Amino acid sequence: MTRRRWWLVGGLAALVVAAAGGVLIWQSLARPGTPQEAASAYVRALESGDPAAVAATGADVSATALGAFAGASALIDDAEVTGVEQNGEAAATADISFRLGEEKRTARLDITRVDGRWTVGASALGTATVTADLGSSVRLGDETVSVGEAVLLLPAEYAVSAAPSSLLDGSANLLVLPGEDVEVTVEVTPLPAAIDAAQEQLDEHLAECTASDDSTQAPTTPVGCGIRIPWGTEFRDVTDIRYRIETSPEITLDATGFLADGGVLIATVTGTGQDGTERTTTYRTDSWSIRGDIEFTEEELVLTAW
Repeated sequence: MTRRRWWLVGGLAALVVAAAGGVLIWQSLARPGTPQEAASAYVRALESGDPAAVAATGADVSATALGAFAGASALIDDAEVTGVEQNGEAAATADISFRLGEEKRTARLDITRVDGRWTVGASALGTATVTADLGSSVRLGDETVSVGEAVLLLPAEYAVSAAPSSLLDGSANLLVLPGEDVEVTVEVTPLPAAIDAAQEQLDEHLAECTASDDSTQAPTTPVGCGIRIPWGTEFRDVTDIRYRIETSPEITLDATGFLADGGVLIATVTGTGQDGTERTTTYRTDSWSIRGDIEFTEEELVLTAW
C-alpha cells in the first residue's frame, strides 16, 4: 500500500473518530447524565429567556407556556443549584437559588429519570390564574389565555393586559415562581372604541328590530328589542306595525352587561279597533331602553340583547 493510500485511510479513520466523538459530546449535552446537570440546564435555560432552550431540556412545558415565556417582562438571574438529593435510581430533588423581582429566592425541583434522561418535573413550573372584571381573556406575554383558567407557566415575571387591547384597557404584573400558585386581578375599563363598537352593534340590531314586515302573518312586537306597545286596549287585532327610530338609545357598558336608554321610537299600528272598525294609531315613547349581555372575545365584542 502506498504512503498516499495509508494517509487517506488514516485521515478517514480520524474523521470517523472525530465524528463519533462529536455525537457522544452532543448526546452528553442533550441528555443530562445526572440530576445536577438536569437542574443546571433548566435554570440556565430560564436565564437565557429562550423557549427553545427550555424545550431542549426535556421539561414537559406546553406551547402556551413557551409562548408566554417568549414575551416575559423579566427573567431569573444569578441562578445556581445549591444541593441535590437522589432518591433511588429514577428520582431526585434539587435545591436552587435565583433572583427575580429584585429578591433572592429559593425553590426545590423534582427531577425524574425517563429512558436514561434526567428532566425536571411539574414542580419546576408555577400555576397562575388571572381574573378580570371585564373580558373573557387576557394577553400574558406573547399568548392569550382565558380569564379564570389555571395555567402552568415557566418561572419569570409577566406583563398581563386586557384583551382585546383595541377595546379594553387594564394591566397587571404577574410573578411566577417554581411550585407555587399565584393569582392576579386585572382591573379593566372599556376604551372609547369599545363604546363606539357596542353602539354600532346595537344600532344594527335595532334596525333589524324595526324593519318593515311585509309577511301575511299577524305582526308581533319583536323580542329582545325593548319594544312594548299598549295597543291591546284599543285594537281587537293588528294587521300592520311600522316603526321609525327618531333617536337611538345611548349605550353604556359595565362588568355585567350593557344598558341603552334615552331612545325615541315611533310606532304606527293598523288593524281593527275594539269597536270593529278599521283603525290606525301612532304611539311614541321618549324613554326607549334595552338591556343585555356583552362578551369580549380575543378580537371583538358581542352584544346579546334581552
